[in-house]
Amino acid sequence: MAMSGELKSFVSSLKRSHRLAAEVVHVEDIAAREAAYGEPDPPLPPGLVRALAAQGVERLYSHQATALNLVRAGRDVVTATPTASGKTLVYALPVLERILAEPSATALFLFPLKALEQDQMSALNQLALHAGLGPVADIYDGDTPDGRRRKLRQKPPPVIISNPDMVHAAICAFPSAWDNFLSRLKYIVIDEVHAYRGVFGSHVASVLRRLLRLAAKRGSRPSFVLSSATIANPGEHAEALTGRPFAPEQIIDFCGAPAAGRSFVLVNPSGAASTTASYLLAQAVGQGLSTICFTKSRIHTELIHTWVTRAHPELKGLVAGYRAGFLPEERRGIETDLAAGRLAGVVTTSALEMGIDIGGLDLCILVGYPGSQINTWQRGGRVGRAGRDSAVVLVGGPDALDQWVLSHPAEFFAQPVEAAVLDAANPQIVAQHLVCAAAEEPLAVDDEFLPPVGHPEAVRLAMEDGKLLLDAAGTRYFTPRKRPQRLVDLRGAGESLAIVDHKGTVVGSFDGVRVFKEGHPGAVYLHRGRTYLVKELDLEHRKVRVTPLDADYYTRARSDKETEILEETGRRPVANFLVRKGRLKVTEVVNGYERRRLSGGDLMGVYPLELPPLTFETVGLWMDIEDVVRRSLERAGRHFMGSIHALEHVAIAMFPLFALCDRGDIGGISIPLHPQTGKAGVFIYDGVPGGVGLAERGYGLIEELLEKVEELLATCDCEEGCPACVYSPKCGSGNKPLDKLGALMLTRLLLGKLPLEEAEPCAAPAPQVIAPPPVRSREHPLAYGVFDLETQKLANQVGGWNNIHLMRVSVAVLYDSVRDEFISYSEDQVLDLIKRLSELELVIGFNHMRFDYQVLSAYTAADLRSLPNLDLMLDVQQSLGHRLSLDALAGATLGAAKTADGLQAVDWWNQGRLEELTAYCQADVELTRDLFLRGQEAGHLLYANRDGQCLRVPVDWSWPSLRERLA
Repeated sequence: MAMSGELKSFVSSLKRSHRLAAEVVHVEDIAAREAAYGEPDPPLPPGLVRALAAQGVERLYSHQATALNLVRAGRDVVTATPTASGKTLVYALPVLERILAEPSATALFLFPLKALEQDQMSALNQLALHAGLGPVADIYDGDTPDGRRRKLRQKPPPVIISNPDMVHAAICAFPSAWDNFLSRLKYIVIDEVHAYRGVFGSHVASVLRRLLRLAAKRGSRPSFVLSSATIANPGEHAEALTGRPFAPEQIIDFCGAPAAGRSFVLVNPSGAASTTASYLLAQAVGQGLSTICFTKSRIHTELIHTWVTRAHPELKGLVAGYRAGFLPEERRGIETDLAAGRLAGVVTTSALEMGIDIGGLDLCILVGYPGSQINTWQRGGRVGRAGRDSAVVLVGGPDALDQWVLSHPAEFFAQPVEAAVLDAANPQIVAQHLVCAAAEEPLAVDDEFLPPVGHPEAVRLAMEDGKLLLDAAGTRYFTPRKRPQRLVDLRGAGESLAIVDHKGTVVGSFDGVRVFKEGHPGAVYLHRGRTYLVKELDLEHRKVRVTPLDADYYTRARSDKETEILEETGRRPVANFLVRKGRLKVTEVVNGYERRRLSGGDLMGVYPLELPPLTFETVGLWMDIEDVVRRSLERAGRHFMGSIHALEHVAIAMFPLFALCDRGDIGGISIPLHPQTGKAGVFIYDGVPGGVGLAERGYGLIEELLEKVEELLATCDCEEGCPACVYSPKCGSGNKPLDKLGALMLTRLLLGKLPLEEAEPCAAPAPQVIAPPPVRSREHPLAYGVFDLETQKLANQVGGWNNIHLMRVSVAVLYDSVRDEFISYSEDQVLDLIKRLSELELVIGFNHMRFDYQVLSAYTAADLRSLPNLDLMLDVQQSLGHRLSLDALAGATLGAAKTADGLQAVDWWNQGRLEELTAYCQADVELTRDLFLRGQEAGHLLYANRDGQCLRVPVDWSWPSLRERLA
C-alpha cells in the first residue's frame, strides 16, 4: 500500500510534468475532518456493544447516535452524509437491537445494486454473529435459485435483502406468499436513496406505496430508515419517495465521521480525455498507487483498459476492467482482488460507484465530469476509505458542463450539491401501478396509500385501456389482467421494445421514447461490450432486430420537433421575460441520422429516415421572448434563431448543476414564433412521458440557470461556438443555426443586464376567462374590494408601455369590504391577491383594467378583466369624454391629494423602503374607495375644469344599477 508521501509526490509531479503541467488548471486541497461522537440513549445492549468492539468501533459518531435514537422512537429517518461515514450502522444497529428484543420482528433491506446486496448481507450477518444472534439476513433477488426463493417465502429470516425490482415483481405481485413476513414487518431500509430519481425513482415511489398498503392490510406499519449520499433536498426527496412527511429533526444531514485529507486535481487535456486518463492510470499504478478510473461508458472502459495493458504489458495482471455485463462471479472476484490488494488498478463504469467494500484506494481518476456533484463526490469517495490521504483527478471532456467545472473551480468546490428529483404523481407511471395494486388486492377509491381519487388522470389512462374496472357499487377497482407486474419496467416510462439478435436472443430493450432515436434502422447499438447494427424497427411486434457489427463509428439521430401547450399551470415575471410552466405535447420526427467516427467524432455522413412521429405528453417550462428583445438582437446584427437555439443548448447543458439528472433526461426546443403564445420561446421539458419533476425544479430556479448560461458563454474562449459552450451532442438539427454572441446578448437582455429599446404599444394576446361569482339580490350590497398596486420598474426600463407585464409587482393593497380592512400583498403573495379578487362580487380600481391587470397578467393566465369590475377612471372618461387623474378627482371631491407618485414608488422599492411604499399604496386605495362611496351616495363626483370652475361628473354606482350592469 502506498504511503501519503508517495501520493503527494504523484500529485506534485502532475504540476511539473512536461506532458501535463500546462493542462493542470487547478489543485484543491481539502483538509482532514475530525470525528464528532454521540451517545445513544439508552445505551446499546451488551451484545451489540461486543459486536461493535469486534469491528474496532468503540463509540458511535454523532449522526449515528442521533439517527439510532430517532429510529428507536418509531420515527422515519433519512441520513444524508458523505461516502464512508458509517451509514450502515445507522440502519443495522436499530434493526439488530429490535431483533434481540423481539425475535419475530422482520425488516426489508433494499439496495439498487446486486453487489451491494452481497456486501451488506456479509456485513450485517457478521455484526449479528458477534451480537450472539447468528445469521439474520438472506438475499432474495433475481439471482436467487427458485428452490431457495420458495424456502425464503415459507420461512423468511428476520432480514430480507432485495431490490425494488424484486419487491415489485416478486413480493407485491404475490402478497399471500409473504403474509408471514409482511405481518411482522417493522423496518424498511433503503440505501442509496439518491439513486431513486427520475423515471426509476417515480416508479419506486409507487412500488413502496403498494408495499405499505399490503403491509397495512396485514397489520403492520414499518418505519423507514433511509440513507443517501449528500443531496440538496434529503427530506423533500424522502417524502416524495415514501409518501410520508419528514420533519426537520428526522433529517440527519450532519456528519460526525472523520475524513482524511484529499487533493482534487482538475485537468483540461489538449487531446482526448480517455487518452490522458490512460496515461495517468499507467503512471499511478506504476508508482504503486492503488487506483480506480471511472468512465462514462462501457466502450471507454474497454478502450482504456486495452490501451493501458497493451502499452504496459507488465501491468496486465495488475489492472482490470469492470462493467455491467460481467458475470456475478467475475465481478465478485475483481472486488475481492481489489480489497485484498492483488489488483492495483481498475477501470470501471458507474457500477463501482456505490458503497461496495473494495478496500483502501489511493487515487481516483474521473474521465469526464460525472454529470453531478453527487456522482463526483460519490466516486471520489471510493478512495481514502482506510483513513489515509487520497487524491481525485478529474480529466475534463470538451462539452459545456465539463468546461464550466474546469473554468470555475472556486465556484464548483463552494457550490452545494444538487437536488434529487422524482415525480410520485406522474400519471403515466401511476396508471401502471394502480393496475398492479388492483391485481394484488382490490383497490378502494380512497385507498390510503395509492388513492385512485387522488390520481384522476392516471385512472383515466388505465380505464381507457381496459386495464382498470370499477365494481358495481363504484367503490373499488379491479383489473382483468393477470400478473400485470410483468409488463411494467421500473427503469422506463412506457412499454418497452425487445432488442433481438439474428439468433432470436433478446439482448436488451428500449422504452418507447428512446427507440426512435437509438433503435432506428442503421443505428449502432452497444450492449455488454458488443456492437450491433439495427436492421429493422418492428413497431407492430414491438421488436428491434439487430445483427453483430464491428464498427468504428457511432450514430446520432437528427429530428424536427414541435410542441403544443396543453395547459398552463403557472407563470411569473423574471427581469425582462415571463417564465411559464405547464403540460406540453411534444411531437418529434426522426428524419435522419449521422455516422460519426468513434475516435474524434468526425462526421462521416448523413442518412435519411422515414419514421412515424413520436408524440408524448410531458411537463415543461418555457420563456417568452418579447418582440422588443428580438428587435434588440437584430439591430445588433445577431441571428435571432441562432441566438435562441444556442441559449436552449446551453441551458440544457447547465441544467444538471441544479437537479440530479443527465442532459439526456431533458429536452428542449426553440421557436421563433409559437402559434399559441404569439411570441418566440425557449422550451425545456422532461424527456419522458408525464414528466418526472425536472422542469418543475427548473421553473423555480430559472434565474440561477440563466446566470450560469451567461457565465459559460462569457468565459468560453471560442469565437463562434464550440462543444464547450453552444454545441450539443444531442441536437436534432445538426447544431444549425447557432449564434454564440447572440445567445450571450439574449441572456443579458432577459436578465435585465442590458437595456431594452422602447417600442410602440400593441394588443396583448387574449387570456383565459374566470367565471364571475353568482350575483345576489338587487337590494343587497355587493361584497366589493378596492385595490391598487405599485411596480418594481418603470415603463422605460422594460422596453415601453407595450411591456407593462414585465414591470413586476412591488406591493399591492386591497380594501376588503367583507372584512372591512386593508390587506397588503408582496410579490410572492400575488396569487393570494388574485384568488381574493376572483371571490369578490365587485372589484374596484382606478385605471386597473388597463394597467394593474396588465401587470398581474405576468402571474396568471386568467383574464382578470372578465371579473365583475368597476374602473372609476374609465367610468368618468365615458361620462366626460376625456380622462381625469385620481389626484384631480380626489382634490375636488374629497379635498384630499395623493401622497406620492409612481416614480417615487419605484425609488422607494429600490431603496428597500417598503413601509413608506405600502403606506403610499394604501393611501391611493383609500382615495379610490372614498371616491366610490361619495359617488354612490351623491350620484356625482367633482372636478375643476381649465378655467378653475368646479363641475359635477354624473355617476350611477347604486347597488341596483351596478347589479344590472354586471348581470
